[in-house]
Amino acid sequence: MIVQQEVKKLPKSSVALTLTVSKDASRLEYESLLQRYSKNVVLPGFRKGKVPSSVLEQKFGEGLKVEALQEVVDKALHEAFEKVEDKPLSYSQPRIVDKELKLDLDQDLTFTLEYDVYPAIKLGDYKGVEIEVPQVALAAEDETRELERLRDQNAMVVEKTSGKVALGDTVTINYEELDEEGKPLAVTSRQDFVFTLGSGLNYYKIDQDLVGWNKGETSTIVKTYPADFEDSDLAGTTKKIQVTVTQIKEKKLPDLDDDFAQDINENYKTLADLKNAIHERLTKNLETLIKNRNVEALLDKIATSSVFELPESMLQAEMEQTWNSFANQSRMDPEQMERILGPEGKKKLFEDWRPQSEAALRRRLVMEKIIENEKIEADEAEVNAEIQKQADLSKMTFADAQEYFEKNGLKDYLAHDIRDRKLGDFLLASAKLKKGKKMSYLDLTERKD
Repeated sequence: MIVQQEVKKLPKSSVALTLTVSKDASRLEYESLLQRYSKNVVLPGFRKGKVPSSVLEQKFGEGLKVEALQEVVDKALHEAFEKVEDKPLSYSQPRIVDKELKLDLDQDLTFTLEYDVYPAIKLGDYKGVEIEVPQVALAAEDETRELERLRDQNAMVVEKTSGKVALGDTVTINYEELDEEGKPLAVTSRQDFVFTLGSGLNYYKIDQDLVGWNKGETSTIVKTYPADFEDSDLAGTTKKIQVTVTQIKEKKLPDLDDDFAQDINENYKTLADLKNAIHERLTKNLETLIKNRNVEALLDKIATSSVFELPESMLQAEMEQTWNSFANQSRMDPEQMERILGPEGKKKLFEDWRPQSEAALRRRLVMEKIIENEKIEADEAEVNAEIQKQADLSKMTFADAQEYFEKNGLKDYLAHDIRDRKLGDFLLASAKLKKGKKMSYLDLTERKD
């Protein structure tokens, strides 16, 4: 069918595939289609299967050519993709660039398809790479912060029977926006809206404005938003919001005593046991954070010195995955999230995520290339050891854990994770680590470096 094909490299790891299909193949496809219609079409004055081809061509000629063209293109692409080295990415949408492609039965058919391919990567040096390692030590305040987090996590939320609204209280309010004449705008009305003061999880950002209010109080808040306010719909505007506080709840933190420690975990008998466990956990977490940060810094350096271009479709797929995770964390499905934020809101988020997504993809691609070069694998014994580890944590037998991982298709995930860790160890073994600046544990966890 294909008498000639040519692949041309394009920017951003895409290609232009030009195919030429013989006129004989095109005519054969057209005539085959014509015969199928001749056997099945029903026209006035003719019995089924007895309509002459000349009549069909006269009546449906152009439509038949359009359908035959689609068949020719589909079969040509199927033939080409079986042989061509540069195959399209699974999430790439190949597109025919010819604007007015038509089937001429007396001429060979030539058309061009553009699509994204897996990038060709020329790795930079990845052995002996030098990075700075931040100097981080656990402080008493880090352990105290974790202890307070556990207290907050186990706090009781109770009705506030006396006193005024304060930051940290959970309030229930009814509100509506007022127009210039002081009349309610029905579309803005909300009943029984619940949020915690100080969280900022409310449209008008009225946390501070409600401080000091009483239960049952109704008043109008007049709020002017700066021109650079985060929400473009509110930026540079003044709003009148009528609010009624219908309920106030406050957190009652548990006392820091042995009973609290036992409520956290029955293995802790005293508060001292809990504090020791927090110290051990944060110490291990710090080691993991430093190691992961070092590996990421190495990969960033290697990616910077490597030569390759990211396909746009790959980048879009990465951001779509981030979008789905973002929606999931917000306890919504992606479609619901898009309805709330709108297409422009989603587009703005993608613009904000783009630099981080590009960096993450470049690291991932460099990792895969080094793993390929160094033939880093996860063998069966290593996968089984990881399954045993997970079984011990979940108090399961090895056989039950193995069945679970196999049934849910998670063994490949384990192998992938093991390979990544082995790669990290491989890179760190030859890396040149210099002392970097001092940093607090909190800044490290919040990635403020």
